[in-house]
Amino acid sequence: MRVDAKRTGSIGGKLVSALRGVLPGAFIQPSSQDLIALYKLRYRIALDEGKFDSALIFLDKILEVEPGNVEAKLLKGELYHRHLRDYGRAVETYSRVIRVANERDREISNRARAGLTELMELLS
Repeated sequence: MRVDAKRTGSIGGKLVSALRGVLPGAFIQPSSQDLIALYKLRYRIALDEGKFDSALIFLDKILEVEPGNVEAKLLKGELYHRHLRDYGRAVETYSRVIRVANERDREISNRARAGLTELMELLS
């Protein structure tokens, strides 16, 4: 939590200054990678608890931090497919993942293709 010394008054400002001296790391903005790791953890917890809408929110947060994160996009497709049963969005998401996944993301591309194939068989 970021505390603004000007907004907290003189006593609060002194407290913030003292805390920064004692706990300098407590006021450091987390890196993008730290945020992504946190959101992935929160996604997994929500998924394990069956809170699929919350899991989707954490995947969206990953994509806010890193819009090109194909793993998060794939996980959204799998979430739509396997848990939310929103097959239209799943097909759309899998298709997008296949389009943007490059050689480096071969495993992700293969998972998206497998999910899309499974959906096509299910829907036919």
